[in-house]
Amino acid sequence: MGLQRKTFLIISFLLLACVQAWATHIRAGEITAVRISQTSLKFRFTIVVYSDTGSPIQVADGGIINFGQGRTIGSLQGGNRQTIEDASVNFEERSIGNETAMTIIEIEHTFDGPGVYVVSYTEQNRNDGILNINGGSSKQVPFHIETVLRIDPGLDVNATPQLTIPPIDRGCIGARFTHNPGAYDPDGDSLAYRMVNLLQDRGVEVSGYVPLNDPSITTLREDGGSPAKFEIDPITGTFTWDAPMVAGEYNAAFIVEEWRFSEVTGKYELLGYVTRDMQILIEDCDNERPELEIPADTCIEAGAILEAMIRGTDPDNNKVLVEAFGGVFDLNPNAAQFTPEPSFRQQPAEHTFSWQTDISHVRRRPYEIQFKVSDQPTDPDAPSLTEFATWYVTVVAPAPTGLNSAIANARSIQLTWDDYIGRNYNPVMKIYRRVDSFDFDPENCNLGIPDGSGYELIDQVPINQTNYVDTNDVRPGVNYCYRIVAEFPLPKGGTSYASIETCALIPLDVPAITNISVEETDITNGEMFVKWTSPLEIDQVLFPPPFRYELIRYQGFTGTAGRTLVTSTTDTTYTDTGLNTQEIPYHYQVRFYDSGDNLIDSSSVASSVWLSALGLVQAVELKWEANVPWTNKVQEYPYHYIMRNRTDAAATDENNFVLIDSVKVTNSGFIYFDDGSFNNTPLFDDREYCYIVTTQGSYGNDLIPSPLINDSQKLCIQPNDNVAPEEPEIEIPDGAEEIDGLIVLDSPNCGNLENLGCAFSNFSNTLTWTADDIDGDIASYNIYFSPSGAEGTFTLVGNSRDASFTHTGLSSYKGCYRVSSVDRSNNESSLSAPICFDNCPNYELPNTFTPNGDGLNDTFRAFDRPNGKCPRFVKNIEFKVFNRWGGQEIYSYSTQSAVEPNYFIDWDGRDNSGKELPEGTYYYQAIVTFDVFNPKKETMEFKNWVKIVR
Repeated sequence: MGLQRKTFLIISFLLLACVQAWATHIRAGEITAVRISQTSLKFRFTIVVYSDTGSPIQVADGGIINFGQGRTIGSLQGGNRQTIEDASVNFEERSIGNETAMTIIEIEHTFDGPGVYVVSYTEQNRNDGILNINGGSSKQVPFHIETVLRIDPGLDVNATPQLTIPPIDRGCIGARFTHNPGAYDPDGDSLAYRMVNLLQDRGVEVSGYVPLNDPSITTLREDGGSPAKFEIDPITGTFTWDAPMVAGEYNAAFIVEEWRFSEVTGKYELLGYVTRDMQILIEDCDNERPELEIPADTCIEAGAILEAMIRGTDPDNNKVLVEAFGGVFDLNPNAAQFTPEPSFRQQPAEHTFSWQTDISHVRRRPYEIQFKVSDQPTDPDAPSLTEFATWYVTVVAPAPTGLNSAIANARSIQLTWDDYIGRNYNPVMKIYRRVDSFDFDPENCNLGIPDGSGYELIDQVPINQTNYVDTNDVRPGVNYCYRIVAEFPLPKGGTSYASIETCALIPLDVPAITNISVEETDITNGEMFVKWTSPLEIDQVLFPPPFRYELIRYQGFTGTAGRTLVTSTTDTTYTDTGLNTQEIPYHYQVRFYDSGDNLIDSSSVASSVWLSALGLVQAVELKWEANVPWTNKVQEYPYHYIMRNRTDAAATDENNFVLIDSVKVTNSGFIYFDDGSFNNTPLFDDREYCYIVTTQGSYGNDLIPSPLINDSQKLCIQPNDNVAPEEPEIEIPDGAEEIDGLIVLDSPNCGNLENLGCAFSNFSNTLTWTADDIDGDIASYNIYFSPSGAEGTFTLVGNSRDASFTHTGLSSYKGCYRVSSVDRSNNESSLSAPICFDNCPNYELPNTFTPNGDGLNDTFRAFDRPNGKCPRFVKNIEFKVFNRWGGQEIYSYSTQSAVEPNYFIDWDGRDNSGKELPEGTYYYQAIVTFDVFNPKKETMEFKNWVKIVR
């Protein structure tokens, strides 16, 4: 660093020639807060101000505290230190070294209600001679810090981040300067850090402020590179200035944000932040930074003792001071210990970190323990340099114990377990299940259920419940394995280690399908090999063999579409032919009959393996899936195999398929990326490559041999394919008409309305289409919807492999659709011409009602029975009653101005003043507006008489 340092010294001398020695007062500050009442919004704010011990000016003499709610304490005019002292619950000052005093002002405030509040402290004046404020003319610039506090009942009780490391360090010319605030959050919220501009008042930035990486301040880093660096790590909070060029005073500011996950919004919400405005003193010195040795980040089970050695060294052989900071030292009970007491010691200085953890320490986020090492140069006037390091420690809840399983009956499994040690902290118990055993070690940082293990969450129960009956699609012949995990509530959160595994094997008293393997891929002549077991554990006294089997085939992964009885046989294998295995998957079920030809039961359904692909630049991404009762993630047989053609150097061999790779699906899942790495030959973008994936599965049942081998269909795709497929054409039924440029037809479902009650509001539309897919490249279709049909208003509402789609959950039938084709390279066609479904409006009114309070026909009400007479798709009603035609209006009602519109009207026979009308005949007019495309059906006018009978 010698030559670089000389360069810095020359520049420093030139720039400092006209700068006076700096006079100091406030060096840094921040405001933190803790809520101190569970019944009111009372907070205790701690304002910390760091000042120069050599200054005669007193902190808070000329300061003002603003709570952002109309309450202020103090004045910028000065002479009010006593006012602030009197208002505080604690006011203390003490020296903390490096010619710095720390003033702590604790003051309480109760907010009126929820909201976002900006709490600030402002004091006149900043130091004079701050080089990055107005070129050093900073005396008249106020010092201002603020904290933002969000009080939200939906986010529970909250305290701001707490800062534990004082900003009192100094730096050397040409040497990287670092600082870490040692922040932690008492509630376990997530923290994030970012640099901000200095403030001089609420919402007012300091004019003339220059960031520390500005070329006018510094241009070079410690290593001689450029540009200079001025940043804060958003995760660790370590602030770095690499590197100062000129001796003097500088100021910088950053904020520590706190974020909490909201179960209401389903996302992380910003709760507020704390601002630290800090001064940096740079001096001309020749010193090397000390170094820290800390352990690797770790996890520990609650209840265990964590011990570690922390070591500080110095390349100049100076004495070093090693300190530790963080929320773990403020815990009650069982705060962490750091021994021996920090002091300057001969290097290497070794300290022991010790922490007796307990269940109250469990939380989702790791604890951040900041370590700081400072050296002590032999020159007493030389500044001490520092280094920071952060150690992350996650306290994990113990695993639940005593998990056992037993078969309750043929289709359910009973689970039991012990009372949980952490039940007083109100976690929930999550229950996970998979097919076949999966071994892993729940220790260290392997908490909860690891990715790739194949376990699926099937339910969760209150922590005081210690049993569970699993009836969730329990299938014969399957070995079901379970683990349970305790999940702690937010805001702290936390996940326990997983319990030991327990398994229960369901008797194989029905056939079990073992193979659905594609033998031939073709649009019309595809073949599928299907195999199943006999019901090996059935009671043959009750159900005597021989058994007859019926093989049922369906299209897709689930559902009953394309149901076909394929064969009736006494064999347990069958090759199904004449299929479209190129474009669709199939699933099968086996029904079986006893010797008396009585239907006994059916197997679980099982589908073929469906392979999809995405063409990339000189590469292909493969994904595959299957809906089967066994597992295709087997620890004993973890690999699925990738077969491909064109493996020769010229990529011309289309007919021979070669094993190019295997995928360990327990780690990587059902996905593979082919870039030609297996033979170091990149894929050609102008060739079509074909693939087959072979899967391995298991029931985890010794009666059913493993692995179960099944092949996907052959799938061909061209890398870097950017040619879009053909645009689909939506089928238009008879009766459609053109309205304002849109093809509109009454919903085909209108005939079903007579079966639906008046309050029904869960409508659906079904559309079908055709597409020219000569080369079989279309993988799926995107469906777009618009309530109005206007250009630019269509949004994606679904994707379908089939040429049909049912849009559910609609408030009416009215709406327009467009469809696009998506090929295997994810190219999308243009959108089809829109087709719109219209509502089928209806409204009918009576002629008589009897408002006599007997609960029968008491109001003039639109018909609500039978269902075919219900008001349908009404947008607005204007209703008026007259004493005679052309006579005086005596009552009116409009849904347009109603807070809760009543489309039934429900007039009770009173006039506009609320007076009961006598018996007799009256006349009404009702103008009903409907929500429709067709203008001919948009408005209906009723003019008729109505008789009041009392």
